[in-house]
Amino acid sequence: MIDLHCHILPGLDDGSPDLATSLAMARIALDDGIETIVATPHCSVDAGPAPAQIRTAVQQLQIALADHGLSLTVLPGAEVQADPNLAETVRDGQIMTIADQGNYLLLEPPFIGIPNYLEQLCFELQIIGITPILAHPERAEIAQRQPEVYTRLVEHGCLIQINASSLRGEYGGTIRRIAADLIHKQLAHIIASDGHNATSRPPVLSKVRRAVVQAGDEHAFAKMTELVPNHILNSSGGKRG
Repeated sequence: MIDLHCHILPGLDDGSPDLATSLAMARIALDDGIETIVATPHCSVDAGPAPAQIRTAVQQLQIALADHGLSLTVLPGAEVQADPNLAETVRDGQIMTIADQGNYLLLEPPFIGIPNYLEQLCFELQIIGITPILAHPERAEIAQRQPEVYTRLVEHGCLIQINASSLRGEYGGTIRRIAADLIHKQLAHIIASDGHNATSRPPVLSKVRRAVVQAGDEHAFAKMTELVPNHILNSSGGKRG
């Protein structure tokens, strides 16, 4: 399996605080059947971290994993806060894209409020060759008040990533139902852990296999944890950013 959204890099955000935690998260991921993780520290137009900092942190973690005999592959990425000026910043190479390939961007919509710029932002990103992947939109207020926005975004080529923890009901029944409904309506494309640590928010995907199959079909879980993420990681032709 491939986990496209995980805060495994130590000390960059509210995820792993240190190397020991990152190594523990890696062991949990491997035990769960995850072979590749995209490290996605929180990132914003104003606050970074810069792509160079993320690249260095990934390289250092990969060395530590090898030293400890852990065969997990970690790739650079970022969970980027939605901002009206984001497309320009991405175009200038100041924001890390998924796997540093310049083709896909993990975009976090705001939890509170209905951003009137979100659809325009996604359009602007696509104009410069970036496909937005909306990070856990089931947790955002827009999912309850204006869900039709997600339908339009998917129809125009955006992807949606659901948190495994949402399907486990860890954010409550309403968010769990929204997540399942997005899968049922074929509006969700990726399941990721959004892991932050080795205890309360570990990088685990397999526990929601049954929930994904029930909401979709027998192929849904493999598609959302293997086929679609693999296609994203093997994309080519975009600029690096």
